[in-house]
Amino acid sequence: MRMYEKTRNGIEYIDEIASIEGAGFVLFPTAEQTPKMVKEAIREIFNDRDVVSLKVANEKDWDERYRSEIFAHPFSRPLRWYEINADDQSELRAERLKGTTVLDYINRFVLPFTAETKARNIARYGDNIINL
Repeated sequence: MRMYEKTRNGIEYIDEIASIEGAGFVLFPTAEQTPKMVKEAIREIFNDRDVVSLKVANEKDWDERYRSEIFAHPFSRPLRWYEINADDQSELRAERLKGTTVLDYINRFVLPFTAETKARNIARYGDNIINL
């Protein structure tokens, strides 16, 4: 799984190179982390890093993080992308908001449906996806 870096006050973030000017950052504060802590984390990143963009994660960012963790989990890693049932954004969000762990999601929605998911994706994208 992707390792998230943390600011000195414990707020997780990701960064991706955006240009020769620096990186884009997304902070993932939890409910326990106060707005003051978020401001401190933003100030820290701006002071310590070459920042092109920085934002606090919105619901879509949290959903994508959850989805990425599903694909990166050791139970999903042996599967091909077209066998992993993680494309229904409303289902992903609902499960994430209910507190479903990544492992529980995989056990309930991915592993039992690999054949169906593969067949659905072959029907959608054609047999060539197997050779990708």
